[in-house]
Amino acid sequence: MRSDTPPAAVPIAAPTVPGRIPLLGHLPQLALKRVAFLQSVRSHGAVVRIFLGNRPVFVLNSPEAVHDVLLKQSRKFGKGHLFDVARPFIGNGIITSEGDFHLRQRRALQPAFHRDSIAACVATMSGIAEEQVAAWQPGEVIAMDVVMRRMMTVMLVATLFGTERPDGAAAVAELGEHVAAHLTTVMRGVFVGTVLPAPVATSPVLGHRRYLAAAAALRDLADTAVREARRHPEDGGGLLSVMFAGTPGNPHGMTDTEARDELLSLLMAGAETTSASLSWALHELGRRPDIAGRIRAECVALPAGALPGAATLPFTERFLREVLRLHQPSWLLMRRALEPVRVCGVALPRGAELIYSALTMHRDPAWYPDPLRFDPDRWLGRTEKDLPPGAYVPFALGNRRCIGDHFAMTEMLVVVRAVVSRWRLRPAAGHRVRPVVQALIRPNALPMRVSPWPAG
Repeated sequence: MRSDTPPAAVPIAAPTVPGRIPLLGHLPQLALKRVAFLQSVRSHGAVVRIFLGNRPVFVLNSPEAVHDVLLKQSRKFGKGHLFDVARPFIGNGIITSEGDFHLRQRRALQPAFHRDSIAACVATMSGIAEEQVAAWQPGEVIAMDVVMRRMMTVMLVATLFGTERPDGAAAVAELGEHVAAHLTTVMRGVFVGTVLPAPVATSPVLGHRRYLAAAAALRDLADTAVREARRHPEDGGGLLSVMFAGTPGNPHGMTDTEARDELLSLLMAGAETTSASLSWALHELGRRPDIAGRIRAECVALPAGALPGAATLPFTERFLREVLRLHQPSWLLMRRALEPVRVCGVALPRGAELIYSALTMHRDPAWYPDPLRFDPDRWLGRTEKDLPPGAYVPFALGNRRCIGDHFAMTEMLVVVRAVVSRWRLRPAAGHRVRPVVQALIRPNALPMRVSPWPAG
């Protein structure tokens, strides 16, 4: 009897990228070339296999593969090795947690990231940005990468801990400064532990002790902040009060340990990633006075009380979208197959480790003509909806999409407006800005000279 059901497609094996070295695999290429290596493997297929030592890792190279893993079949995948490395040091917060616990925590945090809640934070964000930017002096050279990291940390901490007590506000500012001092060390340690074998990654030569000390200091700071918030519930407001509130899935609210872990996750994702993006944004403004002038005109014309967003600052929003395309800071993320699965016809076994790179996807000429050209107006002719799903993923997709995506965009719009409305930026003479690729991609340093805009 003839069946009308077509035969199932035969699964295929992922091709192995050339250049594998005995015992080391592709580890030297990834460790040394990093983004360039991941960019180079895109030509070998939608899903390819590399080896980190003897450990096979699959790299997702097509929008279809990324969309399949992050959205269509997301329940078949866990977080992966990178997050296993991070979990002992930043806890089991929304970045690292899995399954039902992750869903429960995400639902508990979600009210704090509704648009109305974020709108209520704009005055706090603007106040911090304006205060810091107003302190600069004409002709001064500002280390923008350092300033952005501190500003984003203080801004995030201030919105996490709503406080009306003077001593509480001072404690928030101090916490922000301490956190900023430790975050970069911890992020660097997570990257080293991800790409290198454990015996090498834990070597004192690679700064493992500094990593452990910074991670311990961050946990202590977060523990202290949570205890203080418990002791002063009269302050109200702030994200910690949301964490403590009961929900249908968790009527007693989060425990102190759970709140600490969520706090660390939000600091990692919010302060470090957003400050890196802002540093690249200011770098582009310094190189492109024509774009800076257009943004300034748009920001100065924003009516008092209007909230920053795509509707009110359309060119500035396109500018930031292009920053997140060309300078996506999260260049390497991972997933793990929880069961046997096929992705783009490639059979992956249970436990398979996967890598995807939003940065290399965002630089694919198939989707972005002349991809290394910085052009905010490319988004006028082709919006995100015109791209294949998975081709533009600055905040990931699906149930792992960054919970703070709108929060981060609002922060960046506020800061760019505060800077450009007051100051014209110029690169410092004699300094060449280079990307440093670790857990995130940051400028090696970003000294910029500030001067007032000419009158008229």
